[in-house]
Amino acid sequence: MIVNKYPASFWFLIFTEGLMSAGYALSFPFLAVYLSSVKGLPVGQVGFFLSLSMLVASTSNIFGGELSDRLGRKKVMIFSLFFRSLLILCMAVVIKADLSPYIFFLLHPLGLFAGSFFNPSARAYVADITEPEKRMSAYSIMRIGTNAGWAAGPALGGFIASSSYAMMFFLTSMVYIVCLLIISVSVKEKSFNFIPRRDSLYSAFDLRVLKKTFTRDKNFAFFCFFTFLIASVMSQLVVPMSMYSKKYLLFEEKQIGFLFTLNGAMVVFLQYFVSKFFSKYPLTFGLACGSLFYGIGYFMFGFSVFYYMALFAMIIVTFGELMVSPGLQTLSANMATPANRGRYMGIHSMVQQIGNSFGILVGSNLIGILADFWRPSSWSFMLIISLYAAWGFTVLGARIREEKKPLDEELIFEKSE
Repeated sequence: MIVNKYPASFWFLIFTEGLMSAGYALSFPFLAVYLSSVKGLPVGQVGFFLSLSMLVASTSNIFGGELSDRLGRKKVMIFSLFFRSLLILCMAVVIKADLSPYIFFLLHPLGLFAGSFFNPSARAYVADITEPEKRMSAYSIMRIGTNAGWAAGPALGGFIASSSYAMMFFLTSMVYIVCLLIISVSVKEKSFNFIPRRDSLYSAFDLRVLKKTFTRDKNFAFFCFFTFLIASVMSQLVVPMSMYSKKYLLFEEKQIGFLFTLNGAMVVFLQYFVSKFFSKYPLTFGLACGSLFYGIGYFMFGFSVFYYMALFAMIIVTFGELMVSPGLQTLSANMATPANRGRYMGIHSMVQQIGNSFGILVGSNLIGILADFWRPSSWSFMLIISLYAAWGFTVLGARIREEKKPLDEELIFEKSE
């Protein structure tokens, strides 16, 4: 039975991430809509702000990963949830008091910075408590839990947005508080013999670790570069797509919310089966196929005229997500040693978030500058990047097979049960 394959703390973490995702999806997919449509900020300016926020916050991934190797996964996760909930509550107050939208330019990046400590710590914890042959399956289950929350959040958020944006962010803050309490009680690292590294805390903030890691592990550096590219494509899902849907396709918030709900529901019901199918092949093959689906889906969205066309494009995009997301996490975990797992996953998460930031910046500005002349401009650009990423992951697979070092080929090409 699949429940018995993993310890109880794993399932509590899955439940927590589902709650976090639902809370996040209640409000943040509509932040761009609020700033551009309600407060009247230019689309390009909103895109630049959100991408810059993610860029500023991206460095917290490597810090979170490094600190989780030293202090333990649980402490870092609790720190992240506490400060993220506090800052989101401040955002709700700003909206309720109708203060300047530019206050978000401070609160949002700080919230992302604090929140980004959670991801590498949680993923490293999952790798700590699962055997390599079960890891792909474990990360797939995590995505199912996360997207179960994502499926529920936007639809509810779309209804709340019509009456109160402040309430959306207040509820998100409360959800994060509940998640903090669950992690505090359920995660027990000592029972899994986690031994923190003895490095000094100061050294955790030395970014020279990036150069050392990439120099020592060329395959990991190659992997991170193409992760950056596909992440820039993946990031079109929330900010550029929501702004484009509102301004050019004239969709209502409820319709935009249902697009995201469709995305989440597909992951919930299909992630396990897609991952099981691709477990027969190298992880890099699934990443290449998923990159192609991403590009084709967004290209189709750029040519959408009616709502049903946008729904179909979202289906194609989501299939790309089903192939790419768990593969990225699994491959980054498998490339690391247990002692450096937090570091590797922190670096990889940072690179992925920088890619997200770059994608939002490019996508939103292409929409703001070129969409009035040719609407599919940014979506065509994403197709080109996706094709290049698919080629890169294919080459990475060949490099791993040829070199067989420094990675254990059996781990890289693991098959989930």
